[in-house]
Amino acid sequence: MEFIGSQIKIVQYKEEYREQLEAFELTERQMIYSSLPVEVLDEGLYDPNRRPCIVLNHDDQVVGFFVLHQHYQHEGYDTPVNAVYVRSLSINNKLQGQGYGTEIMMNIPEFAQSVFPDFEHLFLVVDAENQGAWNLYERAGFMHLATNPNGPIGKERLYYLDLDAKYVSKLRLVRDGAIVRLLKDEDEVGTLELTVDGKVAVLKAMNIKEDVETIRENVLRQIATFVRKHYEAVVQIEADVPDALIDVYLNNNFVAMDSDRPNYLTKLIRY
Repeated sequence: MEFIGSQIKIVQYKEEYREQLEAFELTERQMIYSSLPVEVLDEGLYDPNRRPCIVLNHDDQVVGFFVLHQHYQHEGYDTPVNAVYVRSLSINNKLQGQGYGTEIMMNIPEFAQSVFPDFEHLFLVVDAENQGAWNLYERAGFMHLATNPNGPIGKERLYYLDLDAKYVSKLRLVRDGAIVRLLKDEDEVGTLELTVDGKVAVLKAMNIKEDVETIRENVLRQIATFVRKHYEAVVQIEADVPDALIDVYLNNNFVAMDSDRPNYLTKLIRY
């Protein structure tokens, strides 16, 4: 099974790639967050629940590595048994900065479904200090479910994506002056009305042209990363939500903070 994208190809491991994996490089800081591929490869090959996966560019260079692990249970979290975890994800340091990480994360869900078609739950765990990584995961549609302050190397965050739900891996939120444009495959599919007052960003409206429910879900998954990136002082997002959409917002980590205004929901975005 393989996935072919604009810059990359994702395939399950073959022995012909071992030499490149042995030359795979990570910085010392990167090795705090992830293992070198050769350190986890053989364990993955001998465990029937694991699938070591290789990411190639169009020159057949190994640019990335990860393991899909079915039925895995990460210490500290009560996740479904019938789930798949993305583990040991890393980008070859020699080839970083070329957009490979973004395309990998945008397409791992589809690839995971091809490898494990009977699974609906996709999880990953990231060190809480690795904000660059979890910003990327949120952009790809993963939702922050929980934080464990006592992970193996300190505070860590659990992310989740429902493989049975609709999501738009190519949706981007783009700031254009006072407007936030929603781009799907570079075509504008809507805009956001977002105002910022000090530490609070208020999401006033989503003006969506097509596939409204799916686009809305993906905006709510990505909005925290977008605001963190573009509005450094903001610590929370607020929205006055109509009754029909309350559950959609609650399912994307918005909460009711004021009992007198149950429809006015808040999402904390800095931890």
